Amino acid sequence: MHSATCTGQRAFSRAPASLAAARRPAAVRRRQLRAAAAAVDSKTEKYPAWDVISKELTAAGMQTVGAEAAFDMSELGKAVLVDVRPQTDHEQAHPKGSVCVPAFLVIDSPSSPGEWAKWLACKANGVTPTKPNPDLPALIAKAAAGDKAVILACEAGGTLEPSVNFPTGKVSRSLKAAWKVVTNDALPASRVKHLEGGVFRWNAAGLPMVGEYDASNAGKTPASAERPTGDYINGK
Repeated sequence: MHSATCTGQRAFSRAPASLAAARRPAAVRRRQLRAAAAAVDSKTEKYPAWDVISKELTAAGMQTVGAEAAFDMSELGKAVLVDVRPQTDHEQAHPKGSVCVPAFLVIDSPSSPGEWAKWLACKANGVTPTKPNPDLPALIAKAAAGDKAVILACEAGGTLEPSVNFPTGKVSRSLKAAWKVVTNDALPASRVKHLEGGVFRWNAAGLPMVGEYDASNAGKTPASAERPTGDYINGK
């Protein structure tokens, strides 16, 4: 009687172990899928720290183009000027011939806990909540019909040039967009360029604009600094 009881207990104890073994491959697979999804998300939507972006763009040989040169390339059909500012800013005023592909989209209807948290925080601080445009690389590649280059423009441009105040350059939406296009292999780095000084510099140069441009917008973005000045040698 005692032996039967022990046998029953041993049989009962083996069942959870066998079930756990059966569940293990499924659990591993779920972890793999989550990791893969996170990798895709980080590549197509999220941006790393600016230091990483600056380093990778510099290594890729990212070219910065002045306003006049950008205008000439556009007029000659060698490049397409892509405005990565918000759609509303583009509609108000934009460089003639440019196409709009916003680097960030306004969060009107949050669809995840993360978006809700960001939406609430931004609204509480009077800031427009936005999220990275997941279709940015594909849309910019589509704009570069044939073998044309793309020149990405935001409000004030930013820079990859180091300075005392900005040792890794100055972050901007156009440079972030350039990084996204290049790292997603949407276009080769040789066909992706960055507009120096952004739309602000284009307008200041007297180049053709559509609409009435509000130059004060350049002061509302953290990328509004002029070309860095001073020496930056070995981190000193």
